[in-house]
Amino acid sequence: MKIPIRVTILGLFLFLSAFVLGPIFYIQSNLSEDLAKKAMNDYFKTTTFKVEKNIEVMNAKNIAIANLATTFIQNTPNEDFTKNEELYLKKFANILENSKTVYSLYLGFSDDRFYEIINLNIHHEVDKRFKIKKTDRWLQIEILNPSIQIVSLFDKDFKLTSKKELKNTYKPTLRPWYKNSINTNQTKKTGPYLFSNINSIGITYSKKLNKDTVFAVDVLVNDFHTIINTKNGINSLESYIFNKDKMIIESSTNNNKIFDKILSINKNKDLHTVKQSTINIENKTYIYDISNIKSDHEKKEYILSYALLEEMKSPYLEKFNIMHQVLLLLGLILLPLMWYFASIIVKPILLLTKESHKVKNRDFDKVVQVSSVVTEVGILSRSITSMAKSIHSYQHELEEKVEHRTKELYEKNRQLKILSVTDKLTNTYNRIQLDNTIEKEIQRANRKNSHFGIVIIDIDYFKKVNDTYGHQVGDTVLIEFSNILKQNTRRTDTVGRWGGEEFVIICVEADLQELLSLATILKEKIEKHTFSTVKTKTASFGVATYKKPESAQDLINRADKALYIAKENGRNRVETLEKI
Repeated sequence: MKIPIRVTILGLFLFLSAFVLGPIFYIQSNLSEDLAKKAMNDYFKTTTFKVEKNIEVMNAKNIAIANLATTFIQNTPNEDFTKNEELYLKKFANILENSKTVYSLYLGFSDDRFYEIINLNIHHEVDKRFKIKKTDRWLQIEILNPSIQIVSLFDKDFKLTSKKELKNTYKPTLRPWYKNSINTNQTKKTGPYLFSNINSIGITYSKKLNKDTVFAVDVLVNDFHTIINTKNGINSLESYIFNKDKMIIESSTNNNKIFDKILSINKNKDLHTVKQSTINIENKTYIYDISNIKSDHEKKEYILSYALLEEMKSPYLEKFNIMHQVLLLLGLILLPLMWYFASIIVKPILLLTKESHKVKNRDFDKVVQVSSVVTEVGILSRSITSMAKSIHSYQHELEEKVEHRTKELYEKNRQLKILSVTDKLTNTYNRIQLDNTIEKEIQRANRKNSHFGIVIIDIDYFKKVNDTYGHQVGDTVLIEFSNILKQNTRRTDTVGRWGGEEFVIICVEADLQELLSLATILKEKIEKHTFSTVKTKTASFGVATYKKPESAQDLINRADKALYIAKENGRNRVETLEKI
């Protein structure tokens, strides 16, 4: 498929635009998520800080209340509260009335006696068993006998409106607030936990008065509601304050489904180590964070906040969308400009294409330069003209060199082929060629039912020549010996050096009698020949014809055994294992 250059340039522009804008969009998308996470983290830190400060203030205030009540009790002339019941009632009521969060004040004794004043205006869900009327303002509980609980109700003027005795199961000495304070002089905090008389979460502040008496203040935890209900413009933002037992102390919503899901996936983790993360619920992605509230040294409470990730990202995505629109508008403005500049380049490029075709068709003398306002096009045109001249000159030289090198290569290959199958000393075939020839002749004999045979020749006492005259004389004898063999065999016969002083002749279309005749002639020629330096020399011959379906090695072994017999029988002989 052919593509015009203008389209190519525009395509390149669009590709580069996508190459640049793509990562920008990707980075912006991820950046919006990072910014959303940072905003969530900032909100979370602020909320946690406010809760911690609220708890710090609440602790200080309620400890002050506990200390104030403790001072009053310790300064009361008679410690037996039954004898100063009205005094205790009014003093406790005065303390309760001046606080919006203190639910009740009470005393616990080591013998399980108990005295409590409850502010009925703080919470309206006191257990129905007390049968409270609208006019009732104060509730007094006394345990003087371990089995009896005396419940008294008073109006705002401290007039008794009702009094009754109930069965008692409450033992102060078994309660955490009593146990936490009886062995220390410090004001102790217990909770948050669910109060027994009302459906509400609260905290108890307790302090030991003496070795067997503990004073306590019950405080409702409702100061966090305003803090965690602050949305900061994020509709999906919800928060929970809960303790280590997963009990919710305060929350901004009554729907605990997402809260339960988040705690479920983190159930095997230490909540102190949980970092900001995301969770997918019903195809919606929420971003959440859990942090420990540093309310005291025990760090028993946590705050969890979550919001929809898309809503957290939306303010940043809107800004990024404006940026994207600006970039796209800029691209639309640049597109016509790119088309115009592409047109300036197109015409000279087309002319250069024609000149390049002239070079391709070897019309070197017809190549002309192309003029253009584009500097690079002029440079390219001059380069094409210069290249045409150079190619024309070099082509002729190259053709001559190629022809000469081809001839040399052919001759070298021919020589290498001869060297690969020739014994360098005797200029006869080597062992490799002899093996290949025997295999070929076996295949031909099996295919055409023809016959052939081999003669193995060994120069008698050749070692003495080397030992007596040296290896150079020995090499001369081998050369003269091989010449006798080549001169007295047929053109169709293959003569080669088997190794050392042994030679092999492969005779095609020859029977046993013909092989024996050839071997005898060669024996006589060698015997009569006058060799340089050593003068006379003899040889022993082993003859064998091919017998189907034997292998090449079988054929060679039989000829070799015949040669061995010739040597054993006195040398200078022709022997065969076959019947003549």
